[in-house]
Amino acid sequence: MRCLFFSLLFLMLPLSSYGQESEARSGSAYSSIGLGNPADSFSAGTVGMGLSGVSVHDPYTANSANPALWGVGPYTQGSIVFGLQRYNATDGLESTVYNQFTVNQFQLVLPVVRSRFGISVGFFPTTRSNFDLGVEGSVSPDGEPIDYFNRIQGSGGGSKAELGFGYRLSESLAAGYAASVHFASLNREINTAFDSEAFSNLAYSENISGRALGHRFGLYGRTSDFLRNRDEVSFGASVSLPVTIETERSVSAFRETQNDFSSVDLLPENFDRNCEVQIPLEFNLGLTYNPGPLFNLSLEYQEQLWGQTRYSLDSDQENYLADRSKIGMGAQFHPYRRDGSGGFFSGFKYSAGVTYDTGHLMVEDEQIETLMFHTGLGILSRRTPSSIDLSFQFGFRGTETKNLVKETMWGLKISFNLAEGMFVRSRFQ
Repeated sequence: MRCLFFSLLFLMLPLSSYGQESEARSGSAYSSIGLGNPADSFSAGTVGMGLSGVSVHDPYTANSANPALWGVGPYTQGSIVFGLQRYNATDGLESTVYNQFTVNQFQLVLPVVRSRFGISVGFFPTTRSNFDLGVEGSVSPDGEPIDYFNRIQGSGGGSKAELGFGYRLSESLAAGYAASVHFASLNREINTAFDSEAFSNLAYSENISGRALGHRFGLYGRTSDFLRNRDEVSFGASVSLPVTIETERSVSAFRETQNDFSSVDLLPENFDRNCEVQIPLEFNLGLTYNPGPLFNLSLEYQEQLWGQTRYSLDSDQENYLADRSKIGMGAQFHPYRRDGSGGFFSGFKYSAGVTYDTGHLMVEDEQIETLMFHTGLGILSRRTPSSIDLSFQFGFRGTETKNLVKETMWGLKISFNLAEGMFVRSRFQ
């Protein structure tokens, strides 16, 4: 009966470590809540600015932020983005360092009718959960306190496969739409050790998975000669409708049955295994000014209504969710576009930017904010429009107040951007 008592107890324990004495052993402690931390999607050409690129038109790199821009490009475009991040997390008493390698996104844009109508197919993450937490506590089943150490390892998150199109309505206006299939997959391994020999250690796995359809809309407009001759101002906007994913939960452990170890379902037959996980309404606004062909300056604002979403698997974790706002500013310099440009440093594209993010969590009445600085270098091919973009990020997330975790983050992203020469030319001009 005692083993059954502890099994039921730890099945009902919230998986977040807040409110208990805990240590972030590896991965981000904040990604243990809900579906994990939101995964920002950067267009391949604007990674160095730290912006999604919702208002930035680059004919040589794929744009993942705004479906409308898929209809204005003259070239076939493809991109794949990899990322390596290093975190230093501390709660004021202890600290840990961990690394994370990710494939950020893949995208292919085909101009069915050049500079008029294009389609895009891509695969993008929406959230990421990756953590290894140690939680200490005690229980008193018979009146005597028993200390335990609960180790929780988690991975997974949300992602989407997307197919859409963009159409240029006029010389200065374009619109687009994308349909997507959203996937949710979370895996948590829980291992509990007791300081009493009267109780056996516990080990079990929890998994949730599900999928649902999503929709995204985009609008892009531009005008020339706004403040001076040959300058350009462009505006971009995208809206992603909320997505409700019906997921199924399973809890299992390996147990010895009939002299053999096999996976055993720990949930009762009448237990409700279904739960709702939501991806919130999101809108992204951007404004870009090009005073000339060599320079562009962009401003962006993004809003995600996480505070209105459901995570019915755990009401305590759902209460931590809050609306997220992100603002950013970035600039690019393109010296290779200058007539008669020469020299080694004229063959690159330079980018820089800064972003501030209120975060999607409110823990102990503290907003988990993020401040990031970005810089980038675009390496252009001498024979084709293809390029390789490198970017570096540095910033801070969270706070050490109220025993929370502050994370110092370094990141390196590399995107391979393949233009028309790498694929079959469009048959329609």
